[in-house]
Amino acid sequence: MNWESLLHKNLLQWLLDGEPWVIYRTLTWLLDKPENDDSVLEAKRMVPKHPMIEGIFAGLNANGYWGKPEDIHTWWPKKFTTFWLLPVLADFGLTIDDKRIAKACEYVFTTQLQSGAFGWSPPTKPGECHTAILVEAMAKLGLLHDSRVQSAYRWLVKKQRLDGGFWCKNTGLIGKPREKEPSCAFATMFVLGAMAQNPRLKESIAAKRGIRFLFKCWRNRGKMKYAGHDSEIGHGWEKLKYPFTEYRILKFLEVLSQFKHSKQELLRSGLVDLLLKKRDNDGRFTPESIHRAWSDWDFGQKQKPSRWITLCALRIMKSAIE
Repeated sequence: MNWESLLHKNLLQWLLDGEPWVIYRTLTWLLDKPENDDSVLEAKRMVPKHPMIEGIFAGLNANGYWGKPEDIHTWWPKKFTTFWLLPVLADFGLTIDDKRIAKACEYVFTTQLQSGAFGWSPPTKPGECHTAILVEAMAKLGLLHDSRVQSAYRWLVKKQRLDGGFWCKNTGLIGKPREKEPSCAFATMFVLGAMAQNPRLKESIAAKRGIRFLFKCWRNRGKMKYAGHDSEIGHGWEKLKYPFTEYRILKFLEVLSQFKHSKQELLRSGLVDLLLKKRDNDGRFTPESIHRAWSDWDFGQKQKPSRWITLCALRIMKSAIE
């Protein structure tokens, strides 16, 4: 399959007619424009000035958090919480060069545990999934080399289990009573997402073991039984959805497509074909499941194709096919 054939002229123009974050990521993700390209610089400059982004920042507390202070620990998305907003803003291209983002990240660090982990409360309990989601976001936001982020990475690597995956239960760690039970693919997916941002870990044995576990979950879909944690690929898993707050196909593929040693398996597995079949006749993708909190964004409704969902899907296919 030829990657260029997927991004035909009309589809590309449709993307470039979109919001600044869509234009910025189309230029950098799909067209490989460098960050110092004039068109890239202009699109990136316009992202924080867009009314919808301004609306997000209007809800930012002077102390650096959205909503309530404890919302950094909130798992399911309320209307814009710190825990889920930072990953979205990172995807859109914002960084700590924006003082508001820098302040939000400093707030996140005030919730970090001595071990390097992040978690939910009260009282705060460290979790691989929770830690990985924040670490991935902060690495993308420009804090990869911050000692606090590196501390979180070290904690994550130590939590890898016998089957190569991760699971937010200490009883499942090596040497513990539940060590042989399957890991949680949700946690594993996000830990790999964090590893993909770290060149030191991206080609590591730990990453390769995690990748093997995720592909095992796909090959054994519908056959494996899990003890109360989220590794099953069941009904609704294949639905296109953003933000990436759940264990679904787009995040699963977005993560795996970033590792060069997983690309052949991606093509052999049928996962890319499954995604390709979701295109309409114009090559566009429409959300199949939504978060109501994002209903005023194009990825928060099911009525028409979404530029952002289309861009995410095309990025995955470009990375897998090239």
